[in-house]
Parts: sequence; structure tokens; C-alpha cells
Amino acid sequence: MNEFVVMGKVVGSHGIKGWLKIQPFTEEIKTLGKFPSWFLSKDEGEWKEFNVESSSIQGRTVLSKIEHVNDRNEADRLRGFLIGINKINLPALEKGKYYWSDLIGLEVINQIGFNFGVIDSIMETGSNDVLVIKDEKETLIPYLDNVVLKIDLEKKNILVDWDENF
Repeated sequence: MNEFVVMGKVVGSHGIKGWLKIQPFTEEIKTLGKFPSWFLSKDEGEWKEFNVESSSIQGRTVLSKIEHVNDRNEADRLRGFLIGINKINLPALEKGKYYWSDLIGLEVINQIGFNFGVIDSIMETGSNDVLVIKDEKETLIPYLDNVVLKIDLEKKNILVDWDENF
């Protein structure tokens, strides 16, 4: 079974020849352009593969031309689509490093047992990444070594040093 890691999102079109503007979700912006094909999905349920014809970087955006998308209207129809890479094609990470997709859905619990909810997404802020946790309310917790104490993928939880009243 294919397992996909979401690596970016189509945020718009660029020009009139079907180029896509991509918001990458990767630490290194050029990473996405290294893959010869991408899988696109509106809902992460059904994925369709596209060969990447060309890519370039413009600021914090990736501009890409993919097969079968040849004008602005076709590109605009893909706005909001997620870009996935088959997980088996990604390099193995060193111990203690995780793909964001591995963390989405994990429960976040502090040292006294307070359950904040589950990780809904992770956002980049420049100085550090931030875990966006949803339950009855939304909680933002910085993804820092002194805050995130332990990640247990088997138990599907993360232990944090964070006060529930923040």
C-alpha cells in the first residue's frame, strides 16, 4: 500500500502556460523539486501521479510545470491540492528526526498527564516550528528540544514540558 507524505500545497497559478505556485512544507525549499513525479490530492484520500516537467524557486515559493496542465485555467483548478511523495522514495531520517506527517495525529500530553489533544498541523515560524494541537480549543506549542521531551510513534503520543494554562 502506498503511503504519502504531504510535502506542499498548490496555492495558485503562475503565468498563462499552466505553471503552479507551490507552498512547500519542507525544511529545505529545493527538496520538492528533486522528485521527478508528484502525487496530487484534494483530500488525501485519492492520489493522482503527475510527472514534473520543470521547477524553480522564487523566494519561499516553488514554481512548477507538471504534465497535462497547460494553461492558467487548468492550473487554477488545482489550487488547494496537496502534493505528496510516496514515503518509500524519501530518505531515511537519522534517529530522533521525524517527518511532519509522522507527527500529525499524535496525542500531546504534558508531564502531569494533561492531554492537550492531537496534532492537527505544524507551522513554520522562522525561529522554530510550532505544533498546532486541536481539542476543545487550539493550543500552540513550540517544537523545541527543551519542550518536546519524548516522541513515541508506537504509542502515538508526544510528551511535552508545557503548562496547560499557556
